[in-house]
Amino acid sequence: MGWLPGAFGLFFLVLVVSTIALVIVTLVDVVRMPNDAAFKSGTQVVWVLVILLGGAIGAIIYLVVGRPLGGATAARQRPAIVAPPPPPPSGTV
Repeated sequence: MGWLPGAFGLFFLVLVVSTIALVIVTLVDVVRMPNDAAFKSGTQVVWVLVILLGGAIGAIIYLVVGRPLGGATAARQRPAIVAPPPPPPSGTV
């Protein structure tokens, strides 16, 4: 008899491996973001902490709340939004 019986052991192993993979994939996505403005909400430091402290739940929260559409790859391909220059002061020639 092993550590865990057959089907339950396999299910547990798949669950653990998929949880670790989800956390790693979301951390890589967060770290690859070009800047904090790319996130739907929060900053890079906040999302790293949420994912590390929350595990799979933190990763799911990041995917739902913080990740922009297309993830880091799409965020890097979008041009940065540049504010237009201020208008010249009125009354000057």
